[in-house]
Amino acid sequence: MVRSRNDKDLGRFFPELIRLAEMLPAGTAIDGEIVRPVVGGVSFAELQRRLMIPLKDRPLVAAERPVAFVAFDVLMDNSEDARRLGLNVRRKRLERIVQTASDSSLQLIVQTIEAAAAIRWLDDSLPMTGIEGVVAKRDEPYPRPNMRRWQKIRRTATMDVLVAGFIGDWPTLRLVVGTDDSGKFRILGTTSPISSEDAARLEPLVPLAVRGARPIWSVFESERHDEWFQIPVRLVAEVAYSHLDEDRFRQAVRFLRWRTHQPPE
Repeated sequence: MVRSRNDKDLGRFFPELIRLAEMLPAGTAIDGEIVRPVVGGVSFAELQRRLMIPLKDRPLVAAERPVAFVAFDVLMDNSEDARRLGLNVRRKRLERIVQTASDSSLQLIVQTIEAAAAIRWLDDSLPMTGIEGVVAKRDEPYPRPNMRRWQKIRRTATMDVLVAGFIGDWPTLRLVVGTDDSGKFRILGTTSPISSEDAARLEPLVPLAVRGARPIWSVFESERHDEWFQIPVRLVAEVAYSHLDEDRFRQAVRFLRWRTHQPPE
């Protein structure tokens, strides 16, 4: 079977992974991530579209646009609870499982003990798309839920964006940001909540804001904002983001500062 971290059945969306699971030895449980390989990396947007495919079309789409499973760790090995073992021991067992399966849909995540190598993977100039960052783990048993023993370091970049409006009540606001697309505003996503000091720039515009004509749907966060407010002028802000997938931010971006120059084109 294929289950999400929230114990949802994902196998019905990805029949090719059911076939993969059936190839593994009984009593095997692997921790990992489903990805949609594309030229130059992986695409989360393509993966999300797979979830929208009607049931009757899923086998055909699985053959034409297959996903893969990137293995991070092993939880059960031959019905033995591998979580009690140290990371290095679990890694060797995981390598054996992936090698034995010998299937292109099961990929082993790269791992290193060299800090310099991990730092290179965080370079935002790397051509690989869809890679969010690295996870630092200790050589210890698999952490219990809610134990913060691992640290995720994201690849980050910055860009200037247009601010079209905001979500929330004054002064706890999230900005609606985007870019100019041939004279039309195209939404890229939203920011995380900004500070009251940063929100002060919007204070004179709040009474002039009007409700957005259409809801904002944050595809990657499965979040819909039915109520947001559009300001009468376009402001420019610099934001930090970890991933831009098909011209949409995968997560809420972090506001850095207001800009005073002309809007980005």
